[in-house]
Amino acid sequence: MMVNMRAIRTLVMALGVGLLATLVLTGHSVAAEKYPKKNLNWIVMWKAGGGADTATRLFVKQFEKFIGKKVIVQNITGGGGSIGYTAAKNAKPDGYTLVTIQGDLPKFKPMGLAPVDIGDFDIMGGFAFQSPVIVARSDSPWKTAKDFVEDAKKKPGKLTVGVSDIGGTYHQPMVLWMQAAGFDAKAIVHEGSPQQTAALLGGHVDVNVTWVRPNIPYIKEGKLKFLGYISSERLPQYPDVPTFREFGWDVIWEHPYGIGGPKGLPEHAKKLLSEATKKVWKIPEFEKDLDKLGLSILKKDGPAYTEHMYKMQKDMTTALRIIKGGS
Repeated sequence: MMVNMRAIRTLVMALGVGLLATLVLTGHSVAAEKYPKKNLNWIVMWKAGGGADTATRLFVKQFEKFIGKKVIVQNITGGGGSIGYTAAKNAKPDGYTLVTIQGDLPKFKPMGLAPVDIGDFDIMGGFAFQSPVIVARSDSPWKTAKDFVEDAKKKPGKLTVGVSDIGGTYHQPMVLWMQAAGFDAKAIVHEGSPQQTAALLGGHVDVNVTWVRPNIPYIKEGKLKFLGYISSERLPQYPDVPTFREFGWDVIWEHPYGIGGPKGLPEHAKKLLSEATKKVWKIPEFEKDLDKLGLSILKKDGPAYTEHMYKMQKDMTTALRIIKGGS
């Protein structure tokens, strides 16, 4: 009986290649099943105790339950947020470095602030948002933001609005508001929310555009009042405060917080992180903790949240064009 050695060698090689492929696929599957093998780092680009830091830590507290590892929050600050984003952008895309993807990320490209943009990150979803609110002293003559606008139309450029910086998070929705409602007011710049509040209480500005959270103590004391909320829906904890859309102004400014990582994350990691994010949405305690801070839960998956980021970038570009004197 003659033995066909060539056929045997071909068969052995084929079996070898098949075995190797099986081992590679099995190894990949095991690696995917074991993720995460160690604790994760999460970068926040703002100081501890601030809005981004607080929202992220509330989320991480619940998020850890679903990934089986600790998540260590790191505050990498500076450069208007660009240093933290750059650190996350340049991190190894292995699923062990995460970052808070928030409403300031879209600003860098249109404002030319730093080489950081939405497309530098894989985004797994959102978890919270807050919108600016119009605040006035309790003894002011305006009951709503519409009352303020009607008064401002009678006194073009005379009434004042406190913001944190020109072209920033509060000033941009302010100029969109003025364009939509057809009035003119003077922006007064302050270093931050505490300085804004002090100026308002002292009668140095007529109203503020700011976040809900810094004003809650003064609302409870009866010193300040909310005139309008720049969001798509009313705040559950302040249901009597109308949204801008209810006044007929198509202005929505929702500053979101979400979870992301450097571009190129493994698919199995993105899947697990996305699924864990959706599970946090369903925890009543998480939503209650957000409510206490004037925040709302944001149930947007990766694609929806990414789209939201680009919509914000478009709105920012429009606001900046108006600020610069364009139409």
